[in-house]
Parts: sequence; C-alpha cells; structure tokens
Amino acid sequence: MQTSLPIRSFAIGAATGLRTMSGPTAVAMGTGWGRILPFLAVGELIADKLPSTPSRTIPAALVARMAGGALAGRSVAAAGGRNLLVGTLAGIAGAVGAAYAGAAYRKFASRHIPAMLAALLEDGVAIAVARTAANRS
Repeated sequence: MQTSLPIRSFAIGAATGLRTMSGPTAVAMGTGWGRILPFLAVGELIADKLPSTPSRTIPAALVARMAGGALAGRSVAAAGGRNLLVGTLAGIAGAVGAAYAGAAYRKFASRHIPAMLAALLEDGVAIAVARTAANRS
C-alpha cells in the first residue's frame, strides 16, 4: 500500500524539523542540487553536535526548518502531481511539530543516555524518514 502524498509531505517536513537539510537533500537526490546538498547536510549533522549550536526552536532556526519543510513537502507533492499548496502546508506542519518534538526528545533522552547517542539516534530517524518520504515508488 502506498502512503498518501499529504502524509509523505508531512513526513518529509518532519524529517526537516529534526535536521534542516534532511528533507531538501532527500528530495534533491538525482538532481543537480543532489550533488551539493549532501555536503551541507553532513555539515549540519556535525554542527548539531557542537555545544555552541543554538536551539532548533529559536525563531531563526524554526523559520529555516519551516522553509525547508515547505520546499521538501511541495517537492513531494509536485513529484506526485498533487496540490502544491497542500504539500507545502503539510511540510511546514511536519517541520514545526518535529522541531518541538525533537527538542523535547533530546532533553528527555539526554537524561537517560549520553547526549551524543541521543543526537545520533535522532540523526538516524531524520535520515530514515526523509529517505522513505522522498521515495517516489
């Protein structure tokens, strides 16, 4: 059974809420941008582990995640020939929800497991969700 495109747009937005570059990178694979964005995504994965990295829920970071979620959600909708506005809004909703959920997860998990392990597990979830949601088959 194939997942509906609005749900995939929401999911790719959620991946973007966890890691800003995960959704846009996943939908760009196989395009010209797909050669550049993975480098930015790896840089983000590294920067996320630095103690100086600000919270993902500060306004500037949240706006970046919303923009990435909008772009990725719209791309998923466009690839499926569906309503671009629905895809865009679903991507934004997924990004905002996951940004706050991811921040709460990290706070909780870091009390129970090493912070680096919590971050790496979150990386894995973001990548897996982005790849699954971007899959065009």
